[in-house]
Amino acid sequence: MTTYDHKNLDVMPTWIATVLWLGVATVVVSFLALAGVLIYYFAGVTPAIWLFWLALFAFPTGFILLLIALVGNVMVRRRRQRS
Repeated sequence: MTTYDHKNLDVMPTWIATVLWLGVATVVVSFLALAGVLIYYFAGVTPAIWLFWLALFAFPTGFILLLIALVGNVMVRRRRQRS
């Protein structure tokens, strides 16, 4: 009779949690920058150029970080299930 060594599959490694929170923070900052650009636009004021860049490029960067965390979590869970 074999004994099954129960491993908690729900415990997330630290690097995945870090990448996940960085992705979430980046997406939130990008959304706030987009809201700032729209507020400046409707107020008739020209916003700083960095606000455009932040609104444009931070969202895809944050989304990629979220996908990296998702794929990393899937790979870690599969490896734990097989061992």
